[in-house]
Amino acid sequence: MKNWDIEDFRVDSLFTETVKLAKLGIYELNVATNEIYWSDVTREITEVPNDFVPSLDNLASFFNEGHYRDMARDAMQNAILKGEAYDLDMEVVTAKGNIKHVRNVGNPKMENGVCVKLFGFLQDITERKQTKIELTKKIQQLNLAEQLSQIGYWEWDIVADNILWSDNLYRIFGLEVGTPIHFERVIEAIHPDDRQEFRENAQEFIAEKRFRKFMHRIVHKDGSIRTVELIGELIMNPQGDVIKMIGTTQDITEQRMSEIKFRGLLDSAPDTMVIVDRKGVIQLINKQAEKMFGYKSSELIDEPVTVLVPNRLWDTMEYYAETFFKAPKHTGLTADLDFFVQNKSGFQTPVQVTLSPLETSEGLLVSIALRDITDQKQAAHRIMETNKSLKESAKRLKAQNRQLEEFNQITSHNLRSPVSNLNALLDIYKTESDSKTKEMIIDKIESVTNHLTWTLDTLVESLLIKKSSQQALEKCQFDKTLERTKEMLAAEILKTNAIITSDFSEASEVMYNKVYLESIFINLISNSLKYKAKDRAPEIFVQSRMNNGTVQLEFRDNGLGINLKKNGHKLFGFSKVFHRNDDAKGVGLFITKAQVDAMGGKIWAESEEGKGTSFFINL
Repeated sequence: MKNWDIEDFRVDSLFTETVKLAKLGIYELNVATNEIYWSDVTREITEVPNDFVPSLDNLASFFNEGHYRDMARDAMQNAILKGEAYDLDMEVVTAKGNIKHVRNVGNPKMENGVCVKLFGFLQDITERKQTKIELTKKIQQLNLAEQLSQIGYWEWDIVADNILWSDNLYRIFGLEVGTPIHFERVIEAIHPDDRQEFRENAQEFIAEKRFRKFMHRIVHKDGSIRTVELIGELIMNPQGDVIKMIGTTQDITEQRMSEIKFRGLLDSAPDTMVIVDRKGVIQLINKQAEKMFGYKSSELIDEPVTVLVPNRLWDTMEYYAETFFKAPKHTGLTADLDFFVQNKSGFQTPVQVTLSPLETSEGLLVSIALRDITDQKQAAHRIMETNKSLKESAKRLKAQNRQLEEFNQITSHNLRSPVSNLNALLDIYKTESDSKTKEMIIDKIESVTNHLTWTLDTLVESLLIKKSSQQALEKCQFDKTLERTKEMLAAEILKTNAIITSDFSEASEVMYNKVYLESIFINLISNSLKYKAKDRAPEIFVQSRMNNGTVQLEFRDNGLGINLKKNGHKLFGFSKVFHRNDDAKGVGLFITKAQVDAMGGKIWAESEEGKGTSFFINL
């Protein structure tokens, strides 16, 4: 097996395995014949036997009557009748009676406004759906715990050391409602390990005149321990002294337990997880995030999520954030979006991003799941590079085979015949005794030798052109190149009364090999002069245009024209002439094509006998 065949096999195998791993089943409907093709993976998803033949009649059996059957039918009808593509999440009933969740994507192929084919894929997303359901349940449980958490209100008169509690705050502390409360009584209810920190916080808030949210533990009479969170404000007198604190205490024991469990869930997740609020401020990260970004959790909490994203992607991130909060739902960034995150040292990593809403008592949070797709990107890049290399190799091999075939024909017809002729003349010369005849033979040998030398020189020039892979490029202006050509062919132009016009308005210049471009102009224009019609003066028109990003030249004349049906296959061959002309040697087009090929371009002709010829060149 050849190297490029092996690489092709590897690419095909990789594609097949990738489709299997992604559980992608391909299907195609021929609208005209109603024939349906199913790939092996499609059959696996639907669990049909090997001899099952899909048809429009039996497709309905894979959907329960009702919503999903109607959805599938309407989507297919709209695709065929209106040309509308579809992307659906739905349930199917397999041939074995199992229920599966699938993603059904279909695209119609339209010709002249009519759908001729409908092709797409089924992807088994059952596991993903189940995982999503489980995650949703956990999030709902967390939301419920937050909703049921108790809040108590308090007011502390610092000067009188008098504390007022709401009834619910007594219940949170496990005390009888109405029990007199002062600062030391509160200290007694706090867990011994948290008492010193509580005292220091109170002193610090009064000194700094600023309250900070904090947590501590309390111990009930039965020995049970609860965790509470305090939020408050300071009240000052006209002199600026703190005289009161007011605030709330929330029993967050269940919430803390849920947070611990949720933290465990986050840390056990294979993906990097970052949870942010509406303002994009980081609230929580998991262990995988610490590994990916190189930050400790304490370094990222309360920091903007932009610290993890390159500056160039901030606008993109803001757009997707605004879109998400308009209709919060589990969603992912588009697969074709190249999104990167950056770690503490600035190193950037390509990631797949999934967003999920988290409803909490403090408002909506966003759970951002990040998956490192460096390996996938590298694999895709390798596949692209391999395909590119295969195409380039195939192109080079095709060109080399064509050149070998051309040179094989040239050496067979243009070198072997003169050499055989020389040998025959030499044999005659050796046996001839008449001096005049010998002199005549010498003249013929000289003529054949001159022709052979000319042929060899031409072939050598062609080989040098084709061998050169590094061509010196410079900016060439078409109007100046045409003027130099007219100067070099001035005598022939005057002799034939030729009219040469041009239009370089669409593309006035090109980066090209200057010597080659001038040679192309000279060869093609001199051909038009050489093969002019006998009954009219030559009219030659040269035009440049842009064609799909490529500069194209056209050389059009009103000359004799060429029978392309008869001679098109040998138009650019060596020493090929198509009209009787003493000056014709059949080399100009041969050299021109070699120069165009060497620059990676293409040349072809359109012609009609008696009306003229147009040569087109993609430079």
